[in-house]
Parts: sequence; structure tokens; C-alpha cells
Amino acid sequence: MKKSIANRSFFAAATFAAFQIFTHCSKKEDPMPKGIDAVFVGSSDNKLYALNSKTGAKLWEFATKGTVHSSPTLAIGMAIVGSSDQNIYAVDLKTGAKVWEFALDMGISSAPTVSGNTVYVGMGGTSNFTSKLYALDVVTGAKQWEFTADGISISSPTVVNGKVYVGGFNNLYALDAKKGTKLWEFGTGAGVDSSPSVVDGVVYVGSNDYNVYALDAETGAKKWNFSTGGEVSSSPTVSGGSLYIGSFDRKLYAVNSQTGAKLWEFRTDGPVLSSPSVSNGVVYVASNDHKMYAVDAKTGAKKWETWSTNRIQASPVVTDSLAYVGGTDGRFFAVDVQSGAKKWEFQTGGAVYSSAAVLSSSAKTYFSGVSGLQQ
Repeated sequence: MKKSIANRSFFAAATFAAFQIFTHCSKKEDPMPKGIDAVFVGSSDNKLYALNSKTGAKLWEFATKGTVHSSPTLAIGMAIVGSSDQNIYAVDLKTGAKVWEFALDMGISSAPTVSGNTVYVGMGGTSNFTSKLYALDVVTGAKQWEFTADGISISSPTVVNGKVYVGGFNNLYALDAKKGTKLWEFGTGAGVDSSPSVVDGVVYVGSNDYNVYALDAETGAKKWNFSTGGEVSSSPTVSGGSLYIGSFDRKLYAVNSQTGAKLWEFRTDGPVLSSPSVSNGVVYVASNDHKMYAVDAKTGAKKWETWSTNRIQASPVVTDSLAYVGGTDGRFFAVDVQSGAKKWEFQTGGAVYSSAAVLSSSAKTYFSGVSGLQQ
């Protein structure tokens, strides 16, 4: 998301989290524990944190040997997250104890995605100018397959209808979810750090060539593109016939998801690398201007804004009552969704680019994107 290619992958994780698709695994036990109100988030201080989602009190921390810019996903009682130490970890949601780890040959900043019994995770490396996407067994961490692409950038993957959609250095790829074989690719004019969203047979994705694209999910054929005034590392959220996405040109856009026609734009005072979340007719998004905004989804009118002390590049996660986000000042905080009033904050030891995952006591899970869509 930054203009430096080497730094882009740091923020691909923050733009995603929520286009993760979670379906129940074949494990006989309840896949998510009940009775826990927790929010999980990574930090540049090399740790994954579990906090009480209502109070911000620390429940546990899990230390890695590298920065945790990756956004965690939740599956079968585990939080799964990548680290720049070249490992992906699965840790117990209740205790933070390590369940398994899988060593890779590149640092991980994208968000893992779980579908069925498989974890999909991507990473890029500068040593040989290649990126890889791995499929791992969600229970054991054993490798199922890997896919190699040119370039050092790879987005967080999205899995829908047996296909994996993932952005690469200059392409969006569609892969067979079981085999990892390439089905099609679509070339853009620059890197694809944005993570794709798939709705009603259409793949939506942003590119650093300043465009947002809508593609046929089966063939990769372009349906339309919408041009912004800057790089688009933000990931799209589609809700109610509208697509919402941020741009480096400091704007949040709403466009018609069928035609690509602009509905409205909302200007902030900094690049919008954060991906929007939509809940109950409100769009929540953060900006490099140190603010998180709540905007009316139909009109683009501002409802409220809340300040942090530094840039916010992570994506908000929204529940029925609270919105959660972290910033480069190391603070992770929760605000009231109606007023934007801060309820609590937790200070980590490093910048927070990771977008959070929330688990409620009734075993509902929340990620960024459309609130409740992928619970």
C-alpha cells in the first residue's frame, strides 16, 4: 500500500481480514468455543494479543520472532496468524498456547483464510522476486499444495465456490482450491495488494494502477473498471448493491456494484489504505489522517469521526455495539458505533497494521468487511 513495493505487503494484511471465508470444519466438536468475549490483533512488537472485547483487559499474548502485521482468522477453537519470522501459527483461543506452526521460506503479512479443512496463506520475498500461496490442513498445519507467482507482493486470499482468488505483483489469480492449479489470471497495470471480494459471481478488487475492477468469477473477463486518483490497496466491501473502497487519493468511494458508476465520494485528509466495514447502513473506515470515520452508506454524509495520535492503516471491525481498530502509534481501541466515543484502548509495543478478529460469548465471529456476513 505504500509507494515502496517492498513495504506494500506489510499492509496487505491490514486491508483484508474480512474477506476471509470461514466454513465449518469436519471436526466433530463445536468449531468455536462459547463463553469468550475476546478480540484478537497482531502488533509490530512481534506479538498476537487476545483482549477482553468489552474492557480491553489483556487475556493472553503469544510471542513470535517477527512482526505480526498479518490479521488473524479464527477456526475450530484457534487463532491463526502469520509473522515476518516466516512462520504461520495456530494458537488456542482460550489460552494462547501454540497448537501448531508451519515454517515457510518468506515472511508473512497477508491474512490467512480458512475454508473447510484448509488454511490458505500467502507471502512474498525479495530474494528471488517470487510470491507463494500455501494451502495447509487447518487441524495439523500439514502442507496440501503451494502456488508460485512472479513478484514480491501477494494479497490475502478469498475462497468461494471451490476457487481461491488472490492478488499478485501485477495480476489477480483464480486457482482451484483443492489442487492449487491456475484457472485464470487477469493483468492490471500495477501490483494488486487489495484482497478480492466475491459477490454473486463477480470478483471485485483494487489495483495500484488507480483502478477498481469487476471481473467474471468464472472466466476473469472484465465487466467494468472504476478509476480513482491514486493507488487502491484498500479492499472492496460490497453491500446492498454498492461497492465501498478507499484510495491513496484520500477518498472513500461508493460505486454501483453492477455498473461501476460512482454514487458518492467522501474526502479525508490522508490516504485511505484501510478497508471499509459496513454495518446497519453505516460505512466505517480509517485514514492516514489519524482518524476513523462513520459515514452514511447511502449518502456519504459523515456521522462522526474519532481521533488517534498517528496513522491508521488497519481496517475497522464492527460488532453490534463497538468498532475496533489499531494505529501506527501502537494503540488498539474500541469506540461506540453510534457516537464514536472511545470505550477503551490498549497500548501494544509496536505499530498495529493488523486488523482484528472478534469472538463473542455466543461464538459469533466478526471480521472487517460486511458485519455479520462471514460469522
